Amino acid sequence: MKRIITCLLFVSLLFCARAQDKTYFVSPDGNDAASGLSVKDAWKSIDKVNSFVFQPGDKVLFESGKTFYGQLKVQGSGVEGKPITLSSFGGPERPVINFGAAEGAGILLENVDHWEVVGMEVVSYEPYKIGIGRQGIVVRISKPGNSDHFVIRDNYIHDVWGQLGGNGMYVGYSSSAILVQTARMASGMGVTGPREPVVINDVLIEGNKIERVDKCGIVCRGARNNVVLRRNYMDNLGGDGIFVNGPYRGLIEYNEIHRSCMRSGDPNLPGDDGWWPHVAACWIQNTEETIMQFNEVYDTGRNLHNGDGFAYDFDFNCKRCIAQYNYSKNNFGFMLLMYNIFENVTRYNISENDHTHLVQMQGPIEGDKSLVYNNVFYIDYGMADIDYFLTRAPEELGAKFYNNIFYAAGQGRFRNVFTSGDTAVRKYDEELKANIPAGSVFLHNCYFGPWKNGLPDDPEALVADPKFVAPGTGGQGLATLGGYMLQADSPCINTGMYVPNNGGRDFFGQPVNDGHPDYGAFEYLGSGVFTDGVEEARQDELARQASEVAWAKWMFPASVASNDPSQAVIQLREPLTPGIKGTLTWQNPKGGKPVVVDLSKVKDRQRLVLPLKTDKETLESTTLKVYLDNGAFTEAFEIPFREARQQRRQ
Repeated sequence: MKRIITCLLFVSLLFCARAQDKTYFVSPDGNDAASGLSVKDAWKSIDKVNSFVFQPGDKVLFESGKTFYGQLKVQGSGVEGKPITLSSFGGPERPVINFGAAEGAGILLENVDHWEVVGMEVVSYEPYKIGIGRQGIVVRISKPGNSDHFVIRDNYIHDVWGQLGGNGMYVGYSSSAILVQTARMASGMGVTGPREPVVINDVLIEGNKIERVDKCGIVCRGARNNVVLRRNYMDNLGGDGIFVNGPYRGLIEYNEIHRSCMRSGDPNLPGDDGWWPHVAACWIQNTEETIMQFNEVYDTGRNLHNGDGFAYDFDFNCKRCIAQYNYSKNNFGFMLLMYNIFENVTRYNISENDHTHLVQMQGPIEGDKSLVYNNVFYIDYGMADIDYFLTRAPEELGAKFYNNIFYAAGQGRFRNVFTSGDTAVRKYDEELKANIPAGSVFLHNCYFGPWKNGLPDDPEALVADPKFVAPGTGGQGLATLGGYMLQADSPCINTGMYVPNNGGRDFFGQPVNDGHPDYGAFEYLGSGVFTDGVEEARQDELARQASEVAWAKWMFPASVASNDPSQAVIQLREPLTPGIKGTLTWQNPKGGKPVVVDLSKVKDRQRLVLPLKTDKETLESTTLKVYLDNGAFTEAFEIPFREARQQRRQ
């Protein structure tokens, strides 16, 4: 019996090996009854391809320059090292998938993995129709577990008019030229017991061209590890250019976005009023240590109900992300800093003639700990606001601005302003001043040109011409920005302040440890002044230790549920790192010894239990005192108790 089983397994493996690594051809001159395994025996239709289950290592190639009508919905999965490839044969032109007036995707990869889509063209050409969402190339995963390796490269998606707003499988953010997305397991797909997570890993979206699309260019939601969006070009988008949600250490680089946000929020566009109108060119959300770099954004739109129009955005739950070496020109804002974000950095970027809300801050200075340093903000017409959106007390709002150059020429000017209200009736209060110490927001920046309501309260301000080589001469492309280098006699050279963990290079690739730091996005070399590497390393380490404690504080919830007066359970966002020590303390106001939990003795670093002896009413009138210590820095704060049903989800 064992011999028979062994033989059967061998035959099965041999059959599987022979079934893989085949190339299938598709041509309008083909025949669906043929094998598809040669150009002579090519298949004819998309329907035939949709009916076939491909194997690891297979290739399905459409004839170059020819048009195929319908929606391509592939079946079968590759494996690691043997992806399935969808591409072309017969010449340099892309094959065209024209899905016409149909709803949904031109090319759909649903609940498959290890696929590469290379060199295809997807079009619809059908006009916008309310209730119909359209998409270009879509990866949609609802099956539990990991789905890995999706490459979408060198494709051309254009004239796909979907629906800008609404909720559903094909509209709103799902109405995109390229969409990679997980679906939440609403019913567990018939699986009993705990629901398994749905995860996408290893995504590369590279070198694609996208034009004339509603709503979005590229949306990636739910992919977690090894997510890269690189060298994509897009123009004339109704909504967002790039929206990425979910990655850990994702990379968004060398993308070029023209005329995004052109139609969202337009009250005269049928069906758009009342839907989510706020759109931006390139933004991230729910990401950790993700980088946006070397991107270019030009000419965003901003209709009446769109309160955004920014080039870049750190949105909710962005943690320790970086925007660096980017270019922004003629947009309705350079950077949006939402609230509930942590230690995001905006550095060594160049903004030319961005206007309206140049930088908008919605979160607290100390809580979010956002840094904006060594950027260049140039404007020669209109007003550019440094905008504090009143989501909380004025004294709490802001970010830290260091070593930036604010340059206003011609009819351009800057303004500090507090804003509130709906987009269409936005209120601006430029007289309101936050009651905070000088230097709390702006410290050690260079200012040249007028500020409508006076310079920021910067005790180390450099008010002088930075002496750029040729300011205001940026064109299209990162290589056109040499005008923002400093001349040899600039007062900004070697007079900036050191900012720890600064990335080591400027916008132009120059090392930033050449002497004392400069202001702006350019580090002038060869001044003969040398950096103090030992001191900088010391400051880097202090900054790391301070960040460790601040991060630990951010892990705690805003309040603690009190459904059980015998104990309180504190569920952290993530486990505390081993270096964090300290205490949790609760004091009954009716007397008795305080209840103290020593964090150094707690094994579970994410679910902390505080034993209590009290009644429900007393508990809900008190607070939990938290003290965190890593040996170099401390954080002390209080968390209120609430009833469990009132506990807000963090």
